[in-house]
Order: sequence, then structure tokens, then C-alpha cells
Amino acid sequence: MNRIRLVASDMDGTFLTSERQPHPENIRAVKKLVETGVIFCLASGRGISTMRPLLNNLNLTGPIVSSNGAHVICPEGSIVFDSVLEPSVVNEIIAYAESYDIHLNHYYGDTITFSKEGELADLYIFRTGCTPQYQSFTNLRHLPATKLLFIGPHHEISLHTEFFQRHTGLLGTSLVRSEPDYLEFLPSGITKGIGLQKLAEHLGIKPEECAAIGDWLNDREMLEWVGYPASVDNAIQEIKDISKTVFSNNDNAGVAEFIESIIEHNFAGIVVD
Repeated sequence: MNRIRLVASDMDGTFLTSERQPHPENIRAVKKLVETGVIFCLASGRGISTMRPLLNNLNLTGPIVSSNGAHVICPEGSIVFDSVLEPSVVNEIIAYAESYDIHLNHYYGDTITFSKEGELADLYIFRTGCTPQYQSFTNLRHLPATKLLFIGPHHEISLHTEFFQRHTGLLGTSLVRSEPDYLEFLPSGITKGIGLQKLAEHLGIKPEECAAIGDWLNDREMLEWVGYPASVDNAIQEIKDISKTVFSNNDNAGVAEFIESIIEHNFAGIVVD
């Protein structure tokens, strides 16, 4: 394994505990890692505004892979990559959400906009700490969107997912299940793996010099792309199967263990092609 120069971590279910709070040991490990000269990156399905507080806690300005790879900023905080959904696709998804009265989140830049208030809005605010704006479905149809998100009961989200997987009108859109009760719509071909790749190319870093850790389906492409993929013990089996190492769960600072393993590896001076 080559010397690792870039480390990426998912947030919910990985860096954050089950209470959606950063484990103190993970914070300490990241600061120790950065002191060695390695770049640390948060990579999440979240909008960038709900990732910034953790970045501030780490005393970093970037980088961030947000919206599952659709919006990426470099270590200095400037935009490296940004992608938006086609307006026709936005209109079609919003029309569907309106017809089934689905709670919808709209993301663009630092702004998260909800289609309505209610229990599902409160749930997302509790999970992420976001301060949303509110707009009607009609107004949302006319706004550019980095991504759109449905929130609902697991069984209903599964039915909506099956529908859109069969729906030929949205073949140019990437569907992502970032949590059991979420269905995300991203620009065609966008994944966390693509987002991290765009960042690494900007920094002149090769895939084999990257490491990443995650727990859920939306981490798969990122873990497949890096040289050192890992997972926390609470990860789903599909993610564990593509990981070189499985660390402790998110409530027991598995990310800190992962980072310590990289620090030890780098200081050992091991380079394997």
C-alpha cells in the first residue's frame, strides 16, 4: 500500500455516533492526522451547510465532498466541482412528490429548502441541525438543484425507489438510498466516489494514495475507488465486503482506529505498489 495522502470519512453512521454527535476520539485522531501532513475530507450525502459545523470543530476549512459527490470544495474552501440536476428532471421529480404528498428537500449551494413543515421536517432538522427555508412545490420547480431528497417511512421510500428505477424518463439521474428513509436524486453519474476523485485530481493525489471509511450504500463507490477502503462494524454487509479492514462501530470511535492505522502505516514508511 502506498503512503496515504488523503483520508475521507462518511459522517452519519461512521464519524458520528448513533446520537449524531462526533465522537471525541475521532476529533482527536483527525487533528493528529492533519498534523502529519495528511489531508482529511468529510464525505457525506448531507448538504454542505450541515457539514460545516463539524469542519469548524476540526479547525479545518475543507475539503468537503457534499451531496453525495455533487458539490466538492478544496482544503482552502473554494469550489472544486459542482453539478446540478437538469431542469426537466427537477420538474418531474417535484411533480411526483406533490402528487403523493411526499416531504421533499431541495439543495443548492449552502441552502436547504423544505417543501413543507411537519414531523419529517422536524426529523431531518434533529438529525442534521440544519436551518431550512420553506418554499411551495410550485416555487421549487423553478430553482436550480444540486440534489433532491424524499423523506418518508422505509416501506414507502422503497416503493418510490422501485418506481423511479423503472421510470425511463429519469434514466439520466442517479438514485441513492443514503438512509433507509431517504431517497436522493443526483445528477447523472454522481457518487461520493466521483466527488472524491474530482478532489484528488485537483490535489494531484492518486487513488492508491487515498483511504476512506463508511457504513452505507452511498459509500460503496467511494470505497471501491480508494486504495485503502475500510468500514465501521455497524456497516451493512455489502460495505464490509469491499473493505480491507472493519473497525469498531461508530459509537466506539471506529474512525479513530482507522486513522491511527493510517498514521502508523505512514510512519512505518511502507510503500507497496
